[in-house]
Amino acid sequence: MLYTFDDYTLDAQERTLKRSDDTIALTPKVFETLLVLVQNRDHIMSKDELLNTIWPGHVVEESNITQNISVLRKALGETVSGKKYIATFPGRGYKFLEPVVVNDRAPALLPKGSSTLSASLPDQKQESFPVAMRIDPGRSRNSTLRRLLGYGAASGVLLLLGVLLIYFAHFRNHRTGNAGGINGVAFIRTGATHTLVRMEGAQYQPTWSRDGKQLAFVYSNPSESRSGIYVLAAGGLEPRRIVFGPGGYSSPVFSPDGKLLAYLHRLPNLTEILIYDFATSRTRRLTTLLPDHYGLSSRQMDWSPSGDFLVVGEKEAESDPLSLYRIYISNGRKIRLTYPDMDILGDTSPRFSPDGTEVAFIRMKYQFEFDVFVVPVTGGEARKLTSHSNELGDVDWDADRRIVYSADENGEFKLWELDWESHAPQAIPVPSIATDMPLQFSISRAAHQIAFSGYRPDLNIWSLDLTRKLPSPADWNPVIHTPGQDIVPSFSPDGKKIAFRSDVTGRLQIWVSGADGSHAAPIDTGSLLPSVIGWTPDSQSIVFCAASVPGIYEVSLSHKFPLRKISDVHMSHPFYSVDSKWIFVQEDSFIYRFPVSGGPGQMLTDQGGTPIMESKDGRYLYFGHGRMDTTISRLDLTTRQQQVVINSLIPGYRDAWTLAPHGIVFLTYNAGKPVIAFHDFATGKDREIADFPSALPLIAASGFSVSPDGRRLLVVRADPASANIQAAAFSRAQKPIAQLESAFRGQ
Repeated sequence: MLYTFDDYTLDAQERTLKRSDDTIALTPKVFETLLVLVQNRDHIMSKDELLNTIWPGHVVEESNITQNISVLRKALGETVSGKKYIATFPGRGYKFLEPVVVNDRAPALLPKGSSTLSASLPDQKQESFPVAMRIDPGRSRNSTLRRLLGYGAASGVLLLLGVLLIYFAHFRNHRTGNAGGINGVAFIRTGATHTLVRMEGAQYQPTWSRDGKQLAFVYSNPSESRSGIYVLAAGGLEPRRIVFGPGGYSSPVFSPDGKLLAYLHRLPNLTEILIYDFATSRTRRLTTLLPDHYGLSSRQMDWSPSGDFLVVGEKEAESDPLSLYRIYISNGRKIRLTYPDMDILGDTSPRFSPDGTEVAFIRMKYQFEFDVFVVPVTGGEARKLTSHSNELGDVDWDADRRIVYSADENGEFKLWELDWESHAPQAIPVPSIATDMPLQFSISRAAHQIAFSGYRPDLNIWSLDLTRKLPSPADWNPVIHTPGQDIVPSFSPDGKKIAFRSDVTGRLQIWVSGADGSHAAPIDTGSLLPSVIGWTPDSQSIVFCAASVPGIYEVSLSHKFPLRKISDVHMSHPFYSVDSKWIFVQEDSFIYRFPVSGGPGQMLTDQGGTPIMESKDGRYLYFGHGRMDTTISRLDLTTRQQQVVINSLIPGYRDAWTLAPHGIVFLTYNAGKPVIAFHDFATGKDREIADFPSALPLIAASGFSVSPDGRRLLVVRADPASANIQAAAFSRAQKPIAQLESAFRGQ
C-alpha cells in the first residue's frame, strides 16, 4: 500500500518514507506512528489508541508518542516550512491533516501472514505470539483482560483459560520445552510502568540495592562531557549525587548491606575502582584496571552476595579481550574467572546468582553477536545458555535457577526468562517491557521491582576537513545523522558517493548517499544481512559478505539492485583490486585473492587480517591483523615481502584506519587520549591530525574513509543520547498445565 501526500510517498510494504527520490530515515516506531496517523486520518487518534496500536501488549510512557510526533514534524519539514501535517488537539490526541492518495498495490509482496503494521522487509523472519502474551495485569484502561471479561463472568473466565492454555501449549511446544518444571509453567508478569528518574541527558545502568530501598545509576549530561553516579532512595523524589565530573563513570553496585557503593572511574591512562561509604561520604580507591573498554556502555561490575569480592571486566594486556576477574575488597587481589577466545570482544555485564555460587554474563563474540553464559564463582568452564545472532542488552537473576536477559528481536529489545539448569533451557518472553534501544535492567527480588533503561550512544558519520593544519571542532560536520546506528562509511572510488551500514529501519542494511550525505537510500539485498562492504573500482556496484550466510555477493547500483553471488566460499571482508581482476578476501586470519573471471584462489599471507586495502598503483596490499592487534602491515604483491607499517592502533579498533593519497590516517592514543594521526609514506613518521572529539564507538563499528582527493575524512562518532529510568512491578505466575487443561475441558 502506497500513501502519497504533498511531495511524500509512504510505502507500508517497504516501510519507507520518501520525498521525491530521497529516502527519509525513520526508526521503526516513528515510521509506525506516521503510518497509523495516515491510515486513520479521518479522525483524531487518542494517545491510548496510538499506544495500543504501536506498542500492542506493552506498557510505555505517553512521552514516547510525544517524542515520535516531534521527530516526525522535523522529518516532514514542519519546523522549516511552517506547514502543518500533524495537528495536536490538547487532551484529545493527534490527527493527520494533509490530503492522501492511496495506491493499493498487489499484496503478494507482503510477508506471508503479516499485517500492514507488522510487515517487515522481504524474507525477514516474523514470529507471531498468542494473545495471552499481550495480557498486561497492571494496565487499567483498554486491557486485554478487561475486554475478555467483558463477555460476562463465566464466558470471560472460560475464554481467558482457553487463551492461557494456548499460550502455555505454544511455548511448551515451540519455545520453552518444559521451562517451569514437569507439571507446570512459571513466568514473570509485569505491571504498569512508571518513571523513576527523568533528568536532562541520559540515565542508565540502573542497579538496585539488595533490600530494594536504593537505586544507583549512571548519569551523563547532554553533551556527554561530564558524567556521574547518582542514588535514588525508594519513594524519594530527588536522586542524590555521589560523584559528578569529567571522565567516564560506570557500573555502580551496592555492597550486600547497602552501606557501600563501588563504581568505575575511567581516566585517560587507567580505570580505577572506587568505593563510596554512605556513612562517612568518603571514597577510597580499591585498585586500578587497564583503561580501554571498547566503547561499551554496558555494566561491567557486580558485588558478591557474601560481600568479599567484586566481579569486573578486566584484561591482562591491552590486546586481550575482556575477561571477568574476582577482585577482593580487603586487598584488591585479582583472580581470573573467565577465559574468552583471544579473537573476540570478551565478557561483560556480570551478575551474581542470589546464592552467590554462579555468575551470569554476556559474551560478545562479534559486533552484534552476543550470548548469555554462566560460570561457577570458583572458576571452571563457562556454560553457554543462548544462541543469538543479534545484540543482547543485559542479564540478571530472578531466582537461583532463573535468568532474565534482554535481546534484540526484530529491532526491539524485550526481556526473556529461562531456567538454565533444565535439560534444554529455552527462553520465555516477559510481556509488556520493550524498548528500541539495548535494554539495561536490574531486578529487585526484595521489592518485586524491575528498573530499566533503553540506552546506547547514537552512532553517526561525521566528516573532517583534512586541508586544515590544526582542525577545530568547527571543522567537523555531520554527514549521516539518523536515529539509528550508522557505521563503517566508505567513499566510492570516484568520490561521488558514500556507502555505509545503518539499522535505522530496524535491521542492518547497506545505504548509499551522495558524497555530502544527501539522497541517502537503502540498497535491496533481499533476506541477506550485509556485513563488511566494499566498492567495485567503477563505483557502480557494492561487494559484500553476509552475516551467518557463506559467500561473497555483489549488488549493482545502476540496474535497480540486481544481486549476484560471486563465490560460495565462506570468506569475509571482500575488496576489489584496482585493476578489477581480483577480489581480496580474508579467512581464518589468512588473506587470499580470487580471480574475478573464475578459477582457484591464491593465499597471500600466513598472518593477516582485516580490513584490506590496495595502493592505487596496485603494488602494495595493506591490512590489519587480529581483532585486538595494534598493527597495520604492508605486503609487496610482486616480491611477497611483508613489513609492519604502523604498530600503535588503539586495541580493538583495527578498522579505524584508511589509505590516503600519501599515507595512512589512523586512530591512536596520545597521552591516554584518542587522537587521529597520519603516517607519512615519504618520511615514515607519524603526526597528530586532530583530537577524536567524542566517546569512541563500539569496536568493529567505526571504520575510516578518505575521499579520493585526500581532502575529507569520514569517521563514526558516538554522539550523546537521552534515556530515562523506568520501573515496573513484577510477580510470578505459576499454574500446573494439567490443572488448566482440566478446568478448560470441564467447562
